[in-house]
Amino acid sequence: MPQDPRRAVDYVSSGMANMKLGNARPPIITKGPGQSSKWEQLGAVGNSAASPARNTDSDGYTTVASKRPAGKQPALQPGNGNRQQKMTDRVSSIYNPQRKPASHYKQSCLPLEERDPEFVELERNKGSIYPKSAFCPGMIIRGVVHEQDYIAAATGSNLTIQEKHRTSSRYGPICTKVRKMIVLGLFQDHYTAIPLFTHNGNGLDRKARPDEFVSVHDHRARDPGPPLSKHKPLITQRINKGIDPFDPKSTAHVTYALPRKYDLPVVQEGYLTHDSLNYLIGLFRYYAPNKMQDVSLHG
Repeated sequence: MPQDPRRAVDYVSSGMANMKLGNARPPIITKGPGQSSKWEQLGAVGNSAASPARNTDSDGYTTVASKRPAGKQPALQPGNGNRQQKMTDRVSSIYNPQRKPASHYKQSCLPLEERDPEFVELERNKGSIYPKSAFCPGMIIRGVVHEQDYIAAATGSNLTIQEKHRTSSRYGPICTKVRKMIVLGLFQDHYTAIPLFTHNGNGLDRKARPDEFVSVHDHRARDPGPPLSKHKPLITQRINKGIDPFDPKSTAHVTYALPRKYDLPVVQEGYLTHDSLNYLIGLFRYYAPNKMQDVSLHG
């Protein structure tokens, strides 16, 4: 401490004034008249390039100048910044009608009717990963299917795919949809499933080969309607609680079996009846081998 307390008051006053003006940090008093500074005691006076600048006034007081340039304020550090501003921004985002969809935690806390529709759809179709032993032929599942955008790949096609189902990749657009599927064959690392289509509610009106499809009727429906192809419809059973009714235009594309890994998340919806499963297997066996064209191998 300096020997003259009045000098200390002057230094503190000038330092506080500099802080209010944003010029510099208050100087640090390290040496009084006739005293050795810490830099001199450590032998660092004039020897360290990183040593801060020292000034000695006419009364023998030594001060260490701040390294921060004049007029520059300290930046806010992560974790200890302006907490009041953070809280203001957070409250504003909650009550802003133009806000983006809230996070998973916030949406889960809201009543069901107030949740974002996109969040509800994602939660319903998220599914779970089941062991191989949980799968069996005839099980009806719902899962995410990624396919190359056939409309973009076909030259001169006049069809369209909704933008919300399309994503980009380095090889072109990808069509992503959530589809119902019927498990058909079980293998070591994967299974095959027959996908269901409604064709945007049009059924088989625009299909050139409607005989490759078979209608799927929900056993809970009072009037499922007539079959959309020449085949008798497949009937469901043991549909799990909370599963929406099947669209009357739902058809299974018999010749379009999809391979899927067991570790892909799915939603288990229910099953086909035993008779319907056998009928579907018979249709698959009929179309798969008999419709193949003979291929000549040229050596």
